[in-house]
Amino acid sequence: MKTIHLRDENYNWKPFKYSEISELAEALKERKISIGDSASIGNDASIGNRASIGNRASIGDSASIGDSASIGNDVSIGNRASIGNRASIGHGASIGDSASIGNDASIGNRASIGYEIKLLTGFYINGSRHPVTYVGEGKLSIGCHHFKISNWLKKYKEIGYSEEYSEEEMREYLGYIQLADQFYKNLTPEKVEV
Repeated sequence: MKTIHLRDENYNWKPFKYSEISELAEALKERKISIGDSASIGNDASIGNRASIGNRASIGDSASIGDSASIGNDVSIGNRASIGNRASIGHGASIGDSASIGNDASIGNRASIGYEIKLLTGFYINGSRHPVTYVGEGKLSIGCHHFKISNWLKKYKEIGYSEEYSEEEMREYLGYIQLADQFYKNLTPEKVEV
């Protein structure tokens, strides 16, 4: 007997016991989860809503597959590996034990990601006044404001004054913006505007 964890109506993880994956047909259908022919799901794995797992894919014990993630045919996901929401893992790819693939990441066909590798596409900082979130494509959200990093670098004081930030807080957030800028440049050095 194995256990799989699926989301309940309150979006909490709910354990389901099963011997054969076919026993979960109704629960999977309710959550719009697709599991291909001859796929295997390890014990204590978690599968998010709308996830798609290809034919002959293997999901390891205690692995986590995010909402709307797409796992191709013949993919191997290791034990305790984590695949983010909306991530795409190409056909024949291999993700090692305890590896972490971030939200919206895309791993190509036949790619191999080793043991405990972390591939993340964003970051989050809880600043003194507002959270700072890199949301991809060179964009940064601070509080309710969302701009390209280049615009933040030009307008951070103007926005800071409008939000009644102190000079010290504006220096703090300028540091976060510069960190995001460096992060983005390291992600895509060939695409960054100078």
